[in-house]
Amino acid sequence: MPPQRGQGQWALGHREPLNQNERVKRDDDGLNARQRVIDRYQYTGFDSIDPADLRGRFRWLGLYTQRAPGIPGGRTAVLEPEELEDRYFMLRIRIDGGTLSSEQLTAIATIATEFGRDVADITDRQNIQLHWIRIEDVPEIWRRL
Repeated sequence: MPPQRGQGQWALGHREPLNQNERVKRDDDGLNARQRVIDRYQYTGFDSIDPADLRGRFRWLGLYTQRAPGIPGGRTAVLEPEELEDRYFMLRIRIDGGTLSSEQLTAIATIATEFGRDVADITDRQNIQLHWIRIEDVPEIWRRL
């Protein structure tokens, strides 16, 4: 019998078990996490978020946990993810070609003012990042975007 081919494993020779990130991808579609934000997490809050969504699938949606205040960068390698996380998110808004209409820019500025402590960062890849976003506010932000 020929050896079984790998199914997306990163390990050389495809003989090692899936790593944690690959298991998360295998176990559930990232778009299902979007629906959970809308149907559940906005009502039940940060503490109810499944860790696989929080540290994995949310990234497919442009949502990243922010680092808790007061943790120096050198400590990030020795602390567990739950020790690093704040209860807020950074939301990355992809801007194709770095071009926005005045209406789109106004909508993002309004969202930043109402939900992100009046701050929006423009990245070197011409995307926009909003900080201090609460999970409870994410569905309304998506609706406005």
